[in-house]
Amino acid sequence: MSLKIQGLVFIALAWLAIVAMPWLPLLDLQFQLAVLSPVILLLGVPHGALDIVFARQLAGLRSTAAFSLFLLAYLGAAALVVALWWWTPGVFLAAFLLISAFHFSGDPEGQTPIWFRILYGGAIIFCPLVLHQAEVSRLFAFLAGAPAAQAIVTSLQWAAVPWVIGVAVAALVSAKRHLMRSVELVSVAALLSLTPPLIGFTLFFCCMHSARHVIRTRDYSHAGTLRHLLRIAAWPMFATAASVAAAWWLLGGEPLATRLVQLLFVGLAALTVPHMAVVERVRLSGWMLGRRQAPKARMG
Repeated sequence: MSLKIQGLVFIALAWLAIVAMPWLPLLDLQFQLAVLSPVILLLGVPHGALDIVFARQLAGLRSTAAFSLFLLAYLGAAALVVALWWWTPGVFLAAFLLISAFHFSGDPEGQTPIWFRILYGGAIIFCPLVLHQAEVSRLFAFLAGAPAAQAIVTSLQWAAVPWVIGVAVAALVSAKRHLMRSVELVSVAALLSLTPPLIGFTLFFCCMHSARHVIRTRDYSHAGTLRHLLRIAAWPMFATAASVAAAWWLLGGEPLATRLVQLLFVGLAALTVPHMAVVERVRLSGWMLGRRQAPKARMG
């Protein structure tokens, strides 16, 4: 699958969800969490398991000792994120939203202007606040407590509608030269504005962000097939699943909805920080660099 086909598939799914949503029954938040959390784990998280590809190619990791040091550093960074959440959940939530917006801004293809990327990354944070402030506040409260959640939502809510307007203007300005990129931006913003936050985020995270990263990784590493990448990701995903099971047991005293939200979003944050440390180096230097170096790396 090419990036263009992946983008078209995402656009179709996004608008299908938007059109279908008014005809579907309202789903309880706990039910949404129970259904969508495994989907994100199975379809969204695996793209981070491919960080080993970048570690091998960028740092030349070949020996067991080198991989062990990389793994310890990766897990150490993840543990620090969990510790931040445990110690000061309000600061954790604010930081998580900021780094998420920055990380997601890497999704658009090509030489995308920084202002377009800022609007794209921020749309994932601001657009759900246009029509779903109460649900977003409830989700944030599971992570940081009601007072901190309400303070963060209140501080962000004023910018939600202007951000959507900015997205519309950016799409119109960019459409003449980059129609596909503009349609993707509008589709992301519409999906996250018009569908319940968890449903919109799941579709975006799995079908846009994760899928695009997997395809880019395949091209970057010259892996050839997605099956080869799945084999690479198998052991990291097994370790992730074991960590999820352990965290589920440790959070056993919490209500089901609280456990699911904490497990999902604290886990995503913990993995996002070391993932960004690896991947952003590639994004900022250009994906084409890896495509040129990959054959040399395999020959070395």
